[in-house]
Amino acid sequence: MPLFSNKFSPKTIPVRKQDTCVIKNELGSDYASRELSIDIEPLKLKLGDFELSFEEGQWIPASGRAGAAHKENIRLKKELEQLEEENNMLRLKFEILLDMMTDKTIEAEQQEMQRAQSLGSLKPKSKKQKW
Repeated sequence: MPLFSNKFSPKTIPVRKQDTCVIKNELGSDYASRELSIDIEPLKLKLGDFELSFEEGQWIPASGRAGAAHKENIRLKKELEQLEEENNMLRLKFEILLDMMTDKTIEAEQQEMQRAQSLGSLKPKSKKQKW
């Protein structure tokens, strides 16, 4: 029995597989699924009849009345955003037309004043009669 024997010899640690969550978070799920040929489905949680899925950092109801209401809310939010953009565009157009109309009104008044002055200078001055 050797006095200075090496009884402790650590085992080599196996190489870790690359975590797909890191790739998914850093590069996106589309990139991860294309490059690694894996299909990453959203995380789902089922509590009784209620089912939730984790998509884009939020828990979204996937079934039942809450799921239908959530989908309807998303559709209405998109429609609201579109209508607000359209409203902003129409306000901008209205402001531009109002500015154009103001400019044309000022130009017309200036031309009318110039015409009146030119007609006034062409007319012979009448003598004032004293009574």
